[in-house]
Amino acid sequence: MKKLLFIITKSEMGGAQRFLYELTTHLDVQKYDILVAAGGHGELLEKLAAAPKEGARSDSETRREPRPDSSGREKNIKTAKIRNFSNIFGIKNILAFAEIFGLIRKFKPDILYLLSSEAGFSGSIAGNFYRMLFWQGKPKIIYRIGGWAFKEPRNIIFKKLYLWAEKISAPFKDIIIVNSEFDRQLAIKNKIAKPEKIITIYNSLNVDELKFFSRDKARQFLFRQTHPTTESLIGTVANFYKNKGLEFLVLAAKKLKDEKIDRHFMIIGDGPERQKIEKLIQKNELENMFYLAGSIPDAYKYLKAFDLFVLPSVKEGQPWAILEAMAAEIPIVATNIAGIAEMIENEKSGLLVEPADSDALAAAIEKILTHPSLAQECVKNTSTIVKEKFGIEEMLRKNEELF
Repeated sequence: MKKLLFIITKSEMGGAQRFLYELTTHLDVQKYDILVAAGGHGELLEKLAAAPKEGARSDSETRREPRPDSSGREKNIKTAKIRNFSNIFGIKNILAFAEIFGLIRKFKPDILYLLSSEAGFSGSIAGNFYRMLFWQGKPKIIYRIGGWAFKEPRNIIFKKLYLWAEKISAPFKDIIIVNSEFDRQLAIKNKIAKPEKIITIYNSLNVDELKFFSRDKARQFLFRQTHPTTESLIGTVANFYKNKGLEFLVLAAKKLKDEKIDRHFMIIGDGPERQKIEKLIQKNELENMFYLAGSIPDAYKYLKAFDLFVLPSVKEGQPWAILEAMAAEIPIVATNIAGIAEMIENEKSGLLVEPADSDALAAAIEKILTHPSLAQECVKNTSTIVKEKFGIEEMLRKNEELF
């Protein structure tokens, strides 16, 4: 039985956490002994059904009896907490290194699988230190990144620091996984590692495991007692971060505002930019047509409430929200960035617009809402693509080949 140690920077559910959840809960527990370690105070460990009880030691491992999740999958995954991850270099990075080294020494994994930037940096160095100190060929070190941090909208100094952190730590990693060919080419262009060391494995879903609510039931829940009679509900599932470009959705809604046409917009999610978006909605007098639903567990279940799914991001890897919207069989408008263009073909399976362009976003929304034949054709194509190109079996196969 191979021992797999997964380490991720944050446990708050996002793209990287979703990938980790999908991968670990689909692996055969008869073949793999799995330990997942995470920083932060999110729900990932709880979702894996093996979260340490409050007050447990940070380096403790726990195992509960296997129990099925909502999809029927049984989970039997040990977990641990990393308390000292930090994206600012200092003493906490050293403490995180020590925590990871202690986990490696105790668990003795065959595979050390690192997810996101901070875990990738500290974990790869800790893994190599272990190999050198104990003259071990193990663990094999795999690093998976869902989108390069040096491409995020942030201070240029921080961008440079993240880029150099990737370059410095790359020699300590045996394999680097990206989830789009765009990000693979970006890594090659920036000389992060040799091309043969960087491979693309797409995020993938088992469509049959997704349990969507009907349109009426989803709307009834989302709107509670204020259920509008709107014919068109344009929505997205996105946390309130700068990367998501939610201000451009608000500005697009302003351009589409028409007293004679009954349209509403909704965002499912939460985050640090929420207050900014609320103020923008108020400034543009959109309170009566814009709904902020907040964070909702298993938000994908409510996607059929939308007549159109919009993702206005300015930075992405290969977003799960797009995959789920494809599986929900609703039309999609998204920005033409990174891995999105590898999921959606413009005018064939959705509409793509340039990022940070509210005019183009509004025009695309208007076009797909007023051309039902185009919307139906896009839905038909995405329904096929999500099963054939982004099925879970391919993602599992490619990862197990690396193991």
